[in-house]
Amino acid sequence: MIAIFAGSGSLPKEIFSSLNKQKKKYIIFNLSNKKIKNSITTQLGQFGKILNILKQNKVNKVIFAGYVKRPNISNLKFDLKAVTYLPKLIKVFRKGDGNILNFATQILKKNKIKVIDSHQYCKHLLVNKTISKSKPSSNDIKDYYKGRKILDALSKFDNAQGVVLDEGYVMAIESAEGTDEMLKRVAKLRSRKNKKSGVLIKLPKKKHSLSYDLPTIGYRTIQLCIKSKLNGIFLKKNQNIFLDQKSAINLANNNNFFISAI
Repeated sequence: MIAIFAGSGSLPKEIFSSLNKQKKKYIIFNLSNKKIKNSITTQLGQFGKILNILKQNKVNKVIFAGYVKRPNISNLKFDLKAVTYLPKLIKVFRKGDGNILNFATQILKKNKIKVIDSHQYCKHLLVNKTISKSKPSSNDIKDYYKGRKILDALSKFDNAQGVVLDEGYVMAIESAEGTDEMLKRVAKLRSRKNKKSGVLIKLPKKKHSLSYDLPTIGYRTIQLCIKSKLNGIFLKKNQNIFLDQKSAINLANNNNFFISAI
């Protein structure tokens, strides 16, 4: 039995659909602010309750999928099981989302439950080449390598998976706001620009688990990149989730925009 901890966005729905097609049994913990049919709603601080539900349903695999806004630890209501982990919880909350998920994985492992890749049952969402008609130029590729160095250096701070560069100049670095909001900032900065230039580099954090920390893009990402007058987007080969691919690729091709995985 599989348990899915589902946040917001399209990825959980893609996973439900793939599991249904493959006739896999699963339960859903709803961590989003929207209703999900046949899901279980519980607070993140209810460790004992969550573990009991997992054991009752004989769950041996867990998938984390979708965006979950990090709660304020002071607002969480902890049960007795969670209280025993409180000193460690306070430390990991200070270090960032990746560390919180690593901690959750350790607790599940102690209970003989394995966290598996969010894309394990939907490999069609991965990208392993340039999938648009347009291709990156030599200048775009130079920006990619510089952007990758920047993101690798920032990985230890657990706060950035995206950066926008334009011919060597850093236009924006993704923060807690997320990729879409960063791109909105770039669009405002470049609103008077006539010619397209620059790229978005969207990569997983260095040395972070790929089971639950794969960066995700979709139609809205491509739309905002085009509005920002960028040439294209670089992804990591087989290490990005790409949602709404058909409509997003059509949009890219209609606007001479490249989507490339290196």
